[in-house]
Amino acid sequence: MSIRRPEDFTHHEQQIPGVTLHYVREGSGPPLVLMHGWPGFWWEWHKVIGPLAESYDVIVPDHRGYGLSEKPDLNDPSLYTLEQAIDDIDALLEALGIEQAFLVGHDWAALMMHKLVRKYRHRVIKAMTFDPMTPEFGPFYLNAPHVAESWYSQFQQLDMAVELVSSSREACATYFRHFLDHWAYRAPLLSEEEFEIYVDHFMLPGNVHGGFNWYRANLSVTSAPFNQLDNTLSDVPITFLWGMGDTVVPPDVSSHIPKYYTNFTMEYVPDAGHYMMVEKPDVVIDRVRSNFR
Repeated sequence: MSIRRPEDFTHHEQQIPGVTLHYVREGSGPPLVLMHGWPGFWWEWHKVIGPLAESYDVIVPDHRGYGLSEKPDLNDPSLYTLEQAIDDIDALLEALGIEQAFLVGHDWAALMMHKLVRKYRHRVIKAMTFDPMTPEFGPFYLNAPHVAESWYSQFQQLDMAVELVSSSREACATYFRHFLDHWAYRAPLLSEEEFEIYVDHFMLPGNVHGGFNWYRANLSVTSAPFNQLDNTLSDVPITFLWGMGDTVVPPDVSSHIPKYYTNFTMEYVPDAGHYMMVEKPDVVIDRVRSNFR
């Protein structure tokens, strides 16, 4: 089966305060923003962009530090906080003249979504996240027994981590293949052609470092990614899709959701791991169309 390669999409850049963001945009209709996680970039949504563009104005940014977006001073992780990431989304919508949008987030963008629907509630028509995370997830994520899965978040804060992972294409490929396959319901997650596109992305100058900075800014022993507002109850209409085979954010931590949301729908998706839009694109397309009206 042929795939849509990155060069087959329509690319744009937008300067906003503090950073220039790259994004892909296709289609017409209500605005729909798809936000990626790690290890990824905008292209992790490539299977769903075209079908969703039949009904929506689909906007898929690279977050700061990723893909073709700018990498502000890589030696200053404080420029890569979740707060700045959600400010970027607000600023991008403002620059594009969009008052409100439907929003979908995965992985880091699930954490972004938790903050965004509170700080920028006026921007959100409805939201959807895969593997949802709340302020209570951090202690679970970084402590036993889950630390066996989250070891990389500490490794990536080491000074040597960037140099080791980006020392060669082979080293980069070995490192990222581990996560892409280990977190999938069924490995390999990607075809060899798709995987090489991912490696091409991470071999671009600054992309390994930029992604690692998100961990340094938000998951260090001194970071405080959540504030008082993030612990409030939200009335945003939100859908949670949870891969039943997700080992990063396992479904058994879903009991905390009612503490933070009053208007949510939860669906557990069988035969899916961490990468819902890659493993179950038809489910994502269907649920977006049925929920975002």
